[in-house]
Amino acid sequence: MAQATDEVRALAEATFGALNARDQGAFVALTTEDVQFTSMVAEAEGETFRGHAGIRAWWDTVLRPFQDLRWELLDVGGSGDRAVTHLRMSGTLHGVPVEQAMWQGVTLREGKIAEWTNVRTEREALEAAGLEG
Repeated sequence: MAQATDEVRALAEATFGALNARDQGAFVALTTEDVQFTSMVAEAEGETFRGHAGIRAWWDTVLRPFQDLRWELLDVGGSGDRAVTHLRMSGTLHGVPVEQAMWQGVTLREGKIAEWTNVRTEREALEAAGLEG
């Protein structure tokens, strides 16, 4: 994966910092009003979340049930309006430890996150971000 620019790395760190702090307002502020994304945790429903209302719905249905939920940014690459992140999510759900490694293909607009897709491999993330065809 290509090394991330300072701007992309700072945005990724701020994003996962807001999630780890459970600061919904800070997280929403890092996204565009028309953001859209998928969730590996909610993928069974196959839902694409849209807009700030989508973030709030995802927050309530996916984040709230977990205890000790943490994201660890393992790697980030990209520049301009395209990025790829590699991360690990861990927490406890109804007393059961859960850990999930994943990749994200991310599209940025005006310094904010406009779209992200959670996938299982770096290649899928590169494709989702439009960095590899």
